[in-house]
This record gives sequence, C-alpha cells and structure tokens, in this order.
Amino acid sequence: MTATTSDVRSPSLVGALAPIGLVVAGIVIFAGNYDVRKGDSGGTGPAIATAVICIVLAAALFGYVVPRARNADRAALVLGIVGFLSVLAFWSGVTPLFAAAAVAVAPPAAGPKRAAKVAQGLAIAAALAALVVTLAQSRLF
Repeated sequence: MTATTSDVRSPSLVGALAPIGLVVAGIVIFAGNYDVRKGDSGGTGPAIATAVICIVLAAALFGYVVPRARNADRAALVLGIVGFLSVLAFWSGVTPLFAAAAVAVAPPAAGPKRAAKVAQGLAIAAALAALVVTLAQSRLF
C-alpha cells in the first residue's frame, strides 16, 4: 500500500478530530441561535435540527467515509472543497465537520499531495471563519 491509502490514518487522530469538529459545530450552532429576537432566523427548533444534522453527518463522515477512503489524497481534496463551499451555510455547523474529516482522511504524516493540502487548508480556514463570524454576529458577548 502507498502513503495515500487508508492505512496511514491513525485511529487516535480520527478519534480526536471527530469530537473537535462536533464541538466547533456545536459552538457555531449555539452561538448562532442564542438570544434570537423576534423576526430573526434561528431559535431552539432550528438549533436542534441543525445539531441533529451535524451529528448524523459526523457519524457518516467519521464512521463510514474516512475509514473506508481508498485514495486519501482524492478524499482529502473532495472533503476540503466541500468544506470550503459549505461556508456558504456557515450557520449550519457542517463546515468544521468537513474540515476535520479532510484532515483525518489524509493527516500531515501521510504527506498528502499539494492539491489535497490546499483543500485541507481552505476547509480549515473556512471552519475558522465560520466560527469567528458566528461569534461576532452572536449576542453571546
């Protein structure tokens, strides 16, 4: 097997990135739905719905996609691009999950190709942007 196959993924790295992605997604969901005023989008119902979507997505990504990916570079590239594009729906919390999955599928020790590294970086930047924008727009502070 080559460095781009599934044998390079560490179960401990995947096990660490899944909860990190879920926690960041949870923060985005909570901050985006906290203290919603009349006429604003969001609230308890939408928060619960998006949280359930994120939990199902995390289970699919980390329970099925990441462990079964045969070409880590291609999987990282696809997950990174989807993660970057998902910033358009940053309030949903899915961006951090895709970013975490993109890194988990082709960790730095695996030496992913340049395109995969760029996609991973863009997904991480999008996840951080989603977190920062959500916190800045929230009424938490």
